[in-house]
Amino acid sequence: MAQGTDATILAALLDHLGALTFTPALQIAMPGIDFPAAGQAKPDNYLQAAFLPNGSLWRGIGSDPEGSKGILQVSVYWKVGVGHIKPIDAAGRIKDHFANRDLWAGTTRIKINREPVIAPPIQESDRVQVPVSIYWQAFPQE
Repeated sequence: MAQGTDATILAALLDHLGALTFTPALQIAMPGIDFPAAGQAKPDNYLQAAFLPNGSLWRGIGSDPEGSKGILQVSVYWKVGVGHIKPIDAAGRIKDHFANRDLWAGTTRIKINREPVIAPPIQESDRVQVPVSIYWQAFPQE
């Protein structure tokens, strides 16, 4: 179990992402974990999560930090040649899953403080990537 603030926030965000189901299921490449597992081929379609903490929140000059902020970026990867509708639809489901949410990581409230943003599709050699940026702020509760 995570104990540091950023690790606790990341765990809560990834737990929430993991609660989203797709049919057929999409594997998630988690930050810092080899993907695919040794001996396995990369799936045609999958998600990849990246945690981008972005500093502290301050109430005013000379105050102590009130919380932290950052982005969880979830990229949808889809096999090339089948068009952009399916990966954009998957990105939309991720956006809706996180929009206007408050999550809890122990006593820390994680607020998705603006509508997640879906970037334009990025054509790669063997896949299309559609990034979804999920902006969060976290506030320790007393």
